[in-house]
Amino acid sequence: MDKSRVIILILAMTALLAVRTQPCAGNQKNDEQSIFEEQDSDRGPERGPRRGTGPGPGRGRFELTDEEVDRILKDLKDRSPEKTKELEQLRGKDPEKFQRELRRHAREEFGKVVRERIEKWRQKRQEEFLEWLEKSVPDEAEELAKFKEANPHLYSEKYEWVWKKYGRIYEESRRSPELAEVLIEDLQLQKRRDQLLGKINAAKSEREKKKLTSELEEVIGLRYDLIVRRKQIAYERLLRWLEGLQNRIKESRAEILKAQDPRVKTENIKNRKQELLEEKKGFDWH
Repeated sequence: MDKSRVIILILAMTALLAVRTQPCAGNQKNDEQSIFEEQDSDRGPERGPRRGTGPGPGRGRFELTDEEVDRILKDLKDRSPEKTKELEQLRGKDPEKFQRELRRHAREEFGKVVRERIEKWRQKRQEEFLEWLEKSVPDEAEELAKFKEANPHLYSEKYEWVWKKYGRIYEESRRSPELAEVLIEDLQLQKRRDQLLGKINAAKSEREKKKLTSELEEVIGLRYDLIVRRKQIAYERLLRWLEGLQNRIKESRAEILKAQDPRVKTENIKNRKQELLEEKKGFDWH
């Protein structure tokens, strides 16, 4: 069997297994599973591994702006004027080497810039999260705002709790608003479920208990539909990812077949010789 077909078959089987609908009568564990644990299966392969929880910058390369470089050199000059002069000369001659040397000789100043940028990033993320919370879960936003002026320390603790509860839903909302709405509604239903269970346990009469049990059954039914919808969204996302992967496999195969053509090989070798002699770029030789 063609190798590309084997890969597609494996991925298709993985997709079907990942999105199978399991909540059913007698399987209470799936129905009661934490919504944050369930959400992991909805991320889709195209997103790759998670980079951590809570607000925080990614792990990409840290590039300094010209303004930040000027600040670092200015601070370094007070401590080591001679080294600063060397770095300033290197800045125009070899920018890449300058960046490496700057990090090596100005660790303290560089670290200060990094910390400031991270703090700005966190403040921006917090502002965006609070704006989203006010629109999407106004009751939680209003409750949180009460602590801001009255008790800043308690506000900080409350904010961390709210972030743990809604942070990942907020991040998901930027990619899939529909899924975020489903997750919020599911949290509300879980809260209602817990309230009903408490009332059922405290019920004084069978009539009252029967009424509350009927409401509980309705809530469970609504949660069931939401869980199935969430799995449907994940399934559709996997299909889109699989379609994109199939297209990339076709493109890669076509590129290989073209490169194997003797005439193309001869032409690429000829062009590469010219590139090496004239320092030009063409076919990817890496």
